[in-house]
Amino acid sequence: MDKARARALLGQERRRLEQLGRAVARDHDDTVAASSPEDQVDGADRRVAEETSQALSERLGDRWGALERAEARLAAGTYGASILSGLPIPDERLEAFPLAELTVEEAAQRDRDLGGGREPESRMGPSSDPFRVFDDPAAQDDGLVEDDGSDDEAESQANLGVRTTPET
Repeated sequence: MDKARARALLGQERRRLEQLGRAVARDHDDTVAASSPEDQVDGADRRVAEETSQALSERLGDRWGALERAEARLAAGTYGASILSGLPIPDERLEAFPLAELTVEEAAQRDRDLGGGREPESRMGPSSDPFRVFDDPAAQDDGLVEDDGSDDEAESQANLGVRTTPET
């Protein structure tokens, strides 16, 4: 792709991101202005609008970062080449997505590696099997955990899930 066409595509993307940023800010401001702090429903709507605006702003920030990287690659003469392999990114892909940093195949592989099927172990929480605790005999009790004063308790004390008598 020639530099003039790439510059035009990136300029269009910049204008689109500016317009989206203004729309997100306007929608947020409209929702906040229309809500009443005393009304719980309006308060909930305001919080949802704020969280949505924050999420959209974060995504827009990511896109702005990608735009800046694309403009830097254009200035360096590497726009249109994969940042991973250096292979050329087809012009059709750049026309559809001017911020593309990878070929279609590389992007698909990255998506599979990060989120396809199973998350890699390094991206999961402390345990790769969050239900493993149920197989641990030390975590088991003989009864259900119930509140004090439950009608269906045989004993006067609530069973808090703690064994008070030794196992035989």
